[in-house]
Amino acid sequence: MVVTTVDERSAEGSDVQPATSVLRARIVVVSAGHAPASSTARLGEAIGEAARAALRRAGVDPTVEHLEVRRIAGAVVRALVDAVRDEAIVEAVAAIQRADALVVVTPTVNASFSGLLKSFLDVLPPNALRSVPTIIAATGGTARHTLVLDQAVRPMLGYQRAVVLPSALFATADEWDGPHPGAELAVRIAAAGEELALFTRHRLR
Repeated sequence: MVVTTVDERSAEGSDVQPATSVLRARIVVVSAGHAPASSTARLGEAIGEAARAALRRAGVDPTVEHLEVRRIAGAVVRALVDAVRDEAIVEAVAAIQRADALVVVTPTVNASFSGLLKSFLDVLPPNALRSVPTIIAATGGTARHTLVLDQAVRPMLGYQRAVVLPSALFATADEWDGPHPGAELAVRIAAAGEELALFTRHRLR
């Protein structure tokens, strides 16, 4: 989004400065963690903040919205089973449709992505993700599940026409220093944020 502002120095308009264009970006983090304060949600928040910081350095005014699917799980089920769209679903869909960029994070469940994430994506209208730059990430107990991103999450979002970026970030439990990313994970999070910021700027212009 481009917002044009004019700086007026006097009521008479005798000293009006040239209009300036301010780029603004909306980043939506979709996390499908199953528990409060899950590592999945923390990973999504960290990537979103890294992208926000990178956009600010590039002169863009970003906002980050966090959408934890577990909080609207009941509404997701009603939308799928009874075709009833609660206010929570309407607001979540609107957030996705306003997004200039997405971060999609899932826990690894039975060597695949969370059914909670798939169910939420199933209630989105066609083309809701079309052309939106998207970073994908996952959490799991072992690095053996790393391919869940490229073998499952990337094709799923690609089918929905999201622009799934080259970076894919998988984090295991031992890569965290308490609630914070460890040093190596923090470097990868920063790189993912930079990449998302780069593609977001291209989309905005």
